[in-house]
Amino acid sequence: MIRWLLLIPFALLIAIGMSSLFFMIASMVDPLMATLTGNTLFVGFWNLIDAIFSSDDPGPIVAEAMLTIGRIVFTLLVLPPLVIALVSETLKIRSLLWYALATGVLTASVPWILRGAARVRNPEELHVSAVLALTGAVAGFVYWAIAGRSSGQAPIDDETR
Repeated sequence: MIRWLLLIPFALLIAIGMSSLFFMIASMVDPLMATLTGNTLFVGFWNLIDAIFSSDDPGPIVAEAMLTIGRIVFTLLVLPPLVIALVSETLKIRSLLWYALATGVLTASVPWILRGAARVRNPEELHVSAVLALTGAVAGFVYWAIAGRSSGQAPIDDETR
């Protein structure tokens, strides 16, 4: 019971944090990701500023922008490790390969699932998917290192120590 209340949420929190850090570093170091991230942030920021200054009440605009950012972060960085952790804990899977590969594949496939298209239109999309796969693999590895290795093991009883 302690495992479900403390260890698993702690492991997920650390795994999501590390994958977010990896994604942020990859977005700065990788030339394609840096260009994509920079352009997205630049255009998004100035569109938000234009919308704020053209409105009498900017509160709902800012709230909607923050909600949208939260949804994107949740969908790309939180949901895949959470789903894989729940499936793995339910099925008592302990393999490092499973955690890293499944989380990586799920994270990389999220944009394709949401868009509803499975074919690659250009090499840049494949590159972004590879970075997302590595981001998910980092989350899977960190979760496995903290909580996945002992998935499905019987809890240690105080009387048997």
